[in-house]
Amino acid sequence: MAERSPNPAQGVPCAQWARAQRIDPVGTAGSHAGYVLVEWPLPWPRDAGDVQALDAVREVVAGRGFRIQLLVPEAGRRRRVALYRRPPGPFTRFEGRELHVEVDAVRREDRTASDGAPDDPGIGDALGRATDRLLAGGGEPVGGCEVLVCTHGRRDRCCGSAGTSLWGQLRGSGIEGAGVRLARTSHTGGHRFAATCVVLPAGTAWGFLDPDALVRIVRRTGPLDDLLPRYRGCSGLDSPAAQALERAVLAEAGWPLFDCARSVVDLGGGRLRLVASGPAAAGAWEATVVPAATRPVPDCGQLPELSKRAETEHRVEGLARIG
Repeated sequence: MAERSPNPAQGVPCAQWARAQRIDPVGTAGSHAGYVLVEWPLPWPRDAGDVQALDAVREVVAGRGFRIQLLVPEAGRRRRVALYRRPPGPFTRFEGRELHVEVDAVRREDRTASDGAPDDPGIGDALGRATDRLLAGGGEPVGGCEVLVCTHGRRDRCCGSAGTSLWGQLRGSGIEGAGVRLARTSHTGGHRFAATCVVLPAGTAWGFLDPDALVRIVRRTGPLDDLLPRYRGCSGLDSPAAQALERAVLAEAGWPLFDCARSVVDLGGGRLRLVASGPAAAGAWEATVVPAATRPVPDCGQLPELSKRAETEHRVEGLARIG
């Protein structure tokens, strides 16, 4: 069957439009104090914040700068909660701790809970208490690497299609195991860059992904040339401009940069300095980061000119190593 052409009155899928327009994703990773990962069954609403049973989780981290990500639960009768926190000082990685809530045990204690309902208030309260314990330093350290692939189709159809396809292909790619955990997650931002993912504890966000690219990203192997245009930035850095500078330095320093403690200093007048310390890629770089094109952020299928949001891209000029 021939592929249907998009209706000109409705626009094209947002990821198709972004690729055609060569939208630069760098600087769109967001800046977060940390992440809270909560296993919660499908279906998810368009906004993860509309899951009322998780109000207790949101109350625990309110005002702290954490981003909540829903994960499709693994098989079994437990719900996992993981909290990744940004440590003070230059950023290398988020520090993660995790706990598991026994679903059946919660239901036995909460006689008012509906039997098996996904919005069981008792389970939501138990997940909130688990989050509170993690904030206080409880739980166990999270080992290895987590790859969160956005498949949130109710939020954006490109994530639902491209993200789910990517996740399905990765399931047979051998990427899992040996310290790598793969999960389907809710909206990570940047739906127009689908398929997208966040890699923890590194806090790096990526778009326009295919299985080969993501395997190389997780394993940190091979050339970066075709991966740099997919890099949205590191959410452990404080601004889109800082994320843009880091990508420019990454092009020079290579994969070892992600093992370094990194800080970005604003020198004024658009001039930034990135300082990296570590055994493999220590050094300092300066550049001017200037606003470039301002691009619309259309909803999927919406004509770009009807978009109510826009984001400004950033261009790095005059990158020089100074130490």
